[in-house]
Amino acid sequence: MIRQTGMAALVAAICGACASVPDPAAMVQTPSAFAFGASVETIQTSLDGLCTSQTLRAINPPQIPGTSSHMQIDCEGFDYFGAPRLAELVFGDDKLVLVWVLTREDEDAALVSAFTDAFGAPTVRTDTMTAFTDHNAAVRKDVAEVLYYSSAVETLV
Repeated sequence: MIRQTGMAALVAAICGACASVPDPAAMVQTPSAFAFGASVETIQTSLDGLCTSQTLRAINPPQIPGTSSHMQIDCEGFDYFGAPRLAELVFGDDKLVLVWVLTREDEDAALVSAFTDAFGAPTVRTDTMTAFTDHNAAVRKDVAEVLYYSSAVETLV
């Protein structure tokens, strides 16, 4: 009886450890804090507790075609793909339109694999990026980062 109880505890511990291993596909879903179309103020509030620091800056002149204002929140320490990152949240006319999350070059293959598991086969592959346009997301290779974007700017991406 003691041996069976010990074995049951071992199995429970192993299963519990497996349950806590993050699913890479789930880790690359568009984070809920990235509410495209939301205002700077709304996003700043939603990022509370998700960044170790936030810096808001104006980009002058605006670099987003067709906009009169261009702001960016730099969110340091954003938890993404199992590590703290810099997330750059870009706003055109006070609406969130793009998010860049800086990654590491050695993560490219794992990120593309996780994106493929999450979103299916890439829609575009080039030397500089792997894109999942049906999900408004991409993994850049020339600069180690991932991109999430609003449908409002998909023709610009």
